[in-house]
Amino acid sequence: MLTILVEKIGSIDDLKIKDLPVPKIKKDEILVKVKAIGLNPADWKGVENGIFEVPYILGSDISGVITEIGGDVIMYNIGDQIIGSLEWSKQGACAEYVITKEKFIAHKPTNLSFEESATIPLSSLTAWQGLFKHLDLKSGQKVFITAGTGGVGLFAIQLAKWKGAYVITTASENNKDFLLSFGVNEVIDYRNENSINNLKDIDCVFDSVIMREKLFKILKKGGKYVSINGRPTPEEVKDYDITAVHFLFESDSKDLSEIVDLIEKDKLKVVIDKRFDFKEIKNALEYQKTRHSRGKNVIVLS
Repeated sequence: MLTILVEKIGSIDDLKIKDLPVPKIKKDEILVKVKAIGLNPADWKGVENGIFEVPYILGSDISGVITEIGGDVIMYNIGDQIIGSLEWSKQGACAEYVITKEKFIAHKPTNLSFEESATIPLSSLTAWQGLFKHLDLKSGQKVFITAGTGGVGLFAIQLAKWKGAYVITTASENNKDFLLSFGVNEVIDYRNENSINNLKDIDCVFDSVIMREKLFKILKKGGKYVSINGRPTPEEVKDYDITAVHFLFESDSKDLSEIVDLIEKDKLKVVIDKRFDFKEIKNALEYQKTRHSRGKNVIVLS
């Protein structure tokens, strides 16, 4: 099977497409023929900065079809169409076949293509868990979400609106109308520092771009802050009456299934910015690095 292999850290140009044996499953595992791969910032950051030990197969998010199941698998059958974010391991998503487990996957939304479905796992789970498990977002609260046009940002906006929150987000001026179409209440131009500084009495902040110094100041007393990039230190928080935490998403089948249910009920939309062929992985990651995507980018397997 073809794979995209990270053999050394430092440059996207060093990525290799290699033919490796199809992996063998254990009794609690599932073999999936991959149809599409959703890209995430961790993909290019891992290649350049060394998040994982080399060598490893790139990527985490997949959509595909189950081709083999172990004897202990009870919730899925051969032929089922699934999505999932793989457990962090050397067996990543950028391969024609991947191994996974029941606890990491959910059935693919029936109303989406494989390409659309591959955009869901990591970004939507990060948004879901950040908003509902860490911020404990309630209807009527004001939530500030950074980077509204990104993969996590768009899911967070939609989930917060579904919950009944008042949503403020950041973006460039040319993305304002795009975000307003998702029900955002206020769009702040991230290049205008005063726009953020003028905010106050925010209940919750979901920060994906490390703006702690500014965002702590806009929270009300007792407000909550979560970050997916960088851990707030006690020294940073000590002058504010807030709760500030960092978290990493968990690949959770139950959470993912609830998200799929919302998608099938047309409560959430997915947005694909660009599609790339498997062999265009270097171009795809270079585009990811620009941070100008509207939504997600996907790798399509023919």
